[in-house]
Amino acid sequence: MVMHLEFRHLRVLLTVAEAGSIRKAAARLQLSQPATSAQLKRIEHELGGPLFIRSADGVTPNENGQYVLRCARDLVVGFDRLREYARSAAEADRQATAPLRAGGTAGPLVSLLLSALFELVPERRLTIDARRSVHTLLKSLSLSKCDIAVFGEFPGFPLPVGESVATRTLLREPVFVLLAEDHPLARQEMVSLHELAGEEWVMPEADESGVHAYLHLTCQSAGFTPRIAHVTPDLSVAQILVAGRRAVCGVWPTADVSAHGTVQRPLVDVPFHRRLLLAWNTASVPPELADAACERLLAAYLSLVRQRPQYLTWWENGGEGFALGERM
Repeated sequence: MVMHLEFRHLRVLLTVAEAGSIRKAAARLQLSQPATSAQLKRIEHELGGPLFIRSADGVTPNENGQYVLRCARDLVVGFDRLREYARSAAEADRQATAPLRAGGTAGPLVSLLLSALFELVPERRLTIDARRSVHTLLKSLSLSKCDIAVFGEFPGFPLPVGESVATRTLLREPVFVLLAEDHPLARQEMVSLHELAGEEWVMPEADESGVHAYLHLTCQSAGFTPRIAHVTPDLSVAQILVAGRRAVCGVWPTADVSAHGTVQRPLVDVPFHRRLLLAWNTASVPPELADAACERLLAAYLSLVRQRPQYLTWWENGGEGFALGERM
């Protein structure tokens, strides 16, 4: 039977030469020793004659075999490079045509991230996956169902991310307190946390972010246990309760609080804050895109600060050092 020399036969020759014996080569090739010996003889016949000197100690390439092996190595290395290049090019094409899936938890940061990505990769189609649950968001990132996202993390309550997910801190964002405009504390430029000891609070629902536990621990360090009388995810509902002197609540200073009858006040020494992070799946987001997204996102956030007078005052009176301290 005529045998046509194939690429796989070159690997057999190289394996026999590297192993130094047909028995060892057979084990590496996961073949029987007789099958390996028979295949080697057919290859040698196809190439015109013996390529190895057989002895009791094993096999060594003869002069002709040394030349054939050099050529075989060049061909195998070249083929491996070709395959690696082709796969990389195909993956680059796939990523270029696949939608970039952006996500985040509720808040203005999601829109800022989208705007940044629109500018950075205008040729890519973007899809958005905004989640209320940060746990669900991070799970989507680790399972490659989301590519890049923004979220907040409270001190002492680190959130687990998968091995394929990288994160970077953008800044530390303070929590302001939202008060009724006729509340006695509203006359102050800043409020101490212990001054809120007698108040009822309105909060979003407890979740895996640790927001309720964080409030309890921080208030207890100020000498009191907070009374969470109302739970709602809707800021507009919380504003109505605050305006009616039924509760106080924490609010992010970037939030668009438009309800009449309320005011925001910073808390002395920033007892409440969160880290704002950008997270991305390293398998689908190249590091240069992540770097650029971080810079664009921070620039957009600083622009938002300038649109919030109360926040801007805090920022310019020493708050910037706290917010950007981890980056400086």
